[in-house]
Amino acid sequence: MPSQYYFVFASKSHAIYMDSHLRKNGINLELKPSPSKLGKSCSYSLVGYGEAADIKRIRDLILSCKMSLKGVFQAVKTGQYTNFKKVF
Repeated sequence: MPSQYYFVFASKSHAIYMDSHLRKNGINLELKPSPSKLGKSCSYSLVGYGEAADIKRIRDLILSCKMSLKGVFQAVKTGQYTNFKKVF
């Protein structure tokens, strides 16, 4: 079963740019404010579901565009709570 992943960016403009760039490449992710557990500042994330290989491919594409990526986090549900595990 695919997991939910958050690609956390340092700025909203980087997240918006990458959302547009990825859509042009056929990758549709959802642009959302990052959960407070993932950073103290007001950052934005691209959120999607997939397997580890898919997520690595998206991460590599983001890094090839020289975007400032704070990290890639996997959402892990524990009962009613969601925790995050850094995967990249």
